[in-house]
Amino acid sequence: MASRRRRRTRRQTGGGQRSPARDASRASGTNKAEKRDQRKGRQGGQQKGGLGRGFWLYMIAVMALFIPLNLYCLNQASPPGPGEETDQQAATILNSVTDPHEPYATDPPTSGPHVTQLAPHGFRTDTLPDEIQVANLSRGYVIVHFGDAGLSNEMRQLAAEFEGHDVIVQPDVNLPAETAVALTAWGRIERLDTFDKGRVYNFVRNYAGLGQPVAAPGAGGGG
Repeated sequence: MASRRRRRTRRQTGGGQRSPARDASRASGTNKAEKRDQRKGRQGGQQKGGLGRGFWLYMIAVMALFIPLNLYCLNQASPPGPGEETDQQAATILNSVTDPHEPYATDPPTSGPHVTQLAPHGFRTDTLPDEIQVANLSRGYVIVHFGDAGLSNEMRQLAAEFEGHDVIVQPDVNLPAETAVALTAWGRIERLDTFDKGRVYNFVRNYAGLGQPVAAPGAGGGG
């Protein structure tokens, strides 16, 4: 009888004890599951919340600041050429300088109807007809106009310095009194109240030799 009681007592005692390793394993598994649930909760919250209104307001402010700055930097990197841009008229081909056509937008002209005849580069003692001037401009020439006869010697020297380049130097009595020298290229004009050799060279360097598209002979002849 005593032996039976001892065996029953051992079974009850042994059955009520838990293995430490088993408890640790269960606790570890519980902790891992909780961590997974927490990560999923954070990820789900981030996906559900999106970027947020504050982020887009920040991006709009940044773009408003940097777009004008980038445009300014681009303009500084490639500043506009010398002179002023003029409205380009249709390059209608004329049969002769006497053909009627629309008036030129500028005086001296910088674009518009013209003949196919070209004048040679260099210094001239007379003024080319407008229709021939525009023909030369359409082929990349620069024309230097001077209205003061007192500049004749300086203009001759200037033409000699540009010898071999697409530059014509000519007198022009039609220049207004306040304009000593006018420089023309296709679609560009610069007016100088005094002769400034540096500005003349700058204009020539930028535009001489830049040929423009020319309509086929006979296209749209007459005005």
